[in-house]
Amino acid sequence: MNNLPRASTEARRRHTCNRKYFAAACITSAAAAASLYVRKWRDGKLHELQEAQTSGVFTATTETSGISTTNTKNGNVGIHRDLNVLATTVARAGLMGTSVPGAKSVKHELDTIRKWHQDNGFTGGLVLRELTEPLFDATVDMDEDEIEGGDDVEPIPHHELWQRECYYLYYELRPNGEIRQQIFCRGTTLYADMRTCVNAKMVYDDELGCWLHAGFLSHADRLLRDVLPLLAPSSNRRATVEACGHSLGGAVALIVAMKLKKRGYNVRRVTSVAAPRFCGEADVDALQLLLPRDALRIEDDLDIVPFLPPHERGLGDKLWFANDGERDRAYYVPFRGRGKEDDWWLESVVINTRIPETLTHLNSTHRIPSYVAKIRSLAAQVEEEELLSESNNAEPLSTHSATKQG
Repeated sequence: MNNLPRASTEARRRHTCNRKYFAAACITSAAAAASLYVRKWRDGKLHELQEAQTSGVFTATTETSGISTTNTKNGNVGIHRDLNVLATTVARAGLMGTSVPGAKSVKHELDTIRKWHQDNGFTGGLVLRELTEPLFDATVDMDEDEIEGGDDVEPIPHHELWQRECYYLYYELRPNGEIRQQIFCRGTTLYADMRTCVNAKMVYDDELGCWLHAGFLSHADRLLRDVLPLLAPSSNRRATVEACGHSLGGAVALIVAMKLKKRGYNVRRVTSVAAPRFCGEADVDALQLLLPRDALRIEDDLDIVPFLPPHERGLGDKLWFANDGERDRAYYVPFRGRGKEDDWWLESVVINTRIPETLTHLNSTHRIPSYVAKIRSLAAQVEEEELLSESNNAEPLSTHSATKQG
C-alpha cells in the first residue's frame, strides 16, 4: 500500500519532466524556424543591394587612390577607391601589435614598421607614438611616481602608463606639393582597451554637439591632444590628413577625423575596418556632415564587432562582405541617414548576426589578414571585369578598322 503514493509521485515527476522537454523542443523548433525565415528574408534583401564591383566606386588598375569628383557611374558621385591601395592601407593599420612576435611595446616594432613601409614603396617619414612611455624630459624635476611627458603630454602616474593609446603618423611630400599626413590608430590590444570598449554609456561632446560612446570619445580626445603638435598647421592648405584604424582604432579614427575637420584641417579621407558603433540614431545625420566625403567603413557579416553596441550606429559609406545564401559577395552601401524606413534592417543585429557561423569564425574574421584577403579577392574580380570590358570595347574598333581597310 505504501508503494502506491511513491509510484504516483514518480509518475507525476516524469510527466512534469516530459512536459518541460516538450516545451523546450517546441521553443527550439520555433526559434530555428524563425531564424531560417529571417535568413531567407535577409538573402532576398541582399540581392537588392548594389554589388561593389558594379558600383563604379571601386577600381583595381589605377595607380593612385583619391576622391573623384567626376565619378558618376550608377549615381555614386564623389568617391573613387583603388582596391589594391585600400588593401595596403588596411594592412598598414594592422602593423601595430603584430609585426614582431612577443614584442611588449610598439617601440620594439618601430624598425619593422619602418622597413615594411620602405619595402612597399613608402618613402616618407614615420613618427610612432608609443604612449605607454611618454616623451621623457630629464631636465624637469619629477615626483617618484610620475613621468614627465613633455610639453604635449601631462605628467601621469607610472601605474597608468600602460593605459595610454598608441598610433603612428606617416607623412610624405608629394610631387604635386601636397603634404600628405596619415594617422593609423591601433586596435584593441591591452586590457585597458577592453575597458574602453565596454564603457558604452553615451556622453555629450560639446565640440561636435552630439552624444557619443564615452570610452571611444575619451580615447580619441587623448590621442588627438598628442597628435596635434605633430601635424602641419590647419592654415597650410597644402597639407592633407587621412585617418585609418581597425576595431577600436576604427571608431577612434572616425571621431578624430571629425574633430580635425571641424578645427579647420583638410581631412580628405577616413577608413574604418571592423569598427564598433559609437553614436546614437538621432545624431547620425549631423555627424555624417562632419566627415569628409570619402568616409568608408569596411565590415564582414561574420564579424560581430561592427554590430556592437546594438543601440548605437556607425557612420560612412560601407563596403560590406556578406553571404547571400549562395556565395560570399561584396556590397557597396552608401550612407543611409535617419528615417530611411526601408533600410532599417541594414543596421539590425538580430537580422544580420549569423550566430553559428560567427562563433565558428570568431577567431579569424575580425582580424586584419581576413579583411585584406577579402579586399584583394574583390580587387581581382574587379580587375578581371575591367579587362573584359576593355576587351569588349576594343573588338568593335578592330572590326571597323578591318572593314575600312578592305
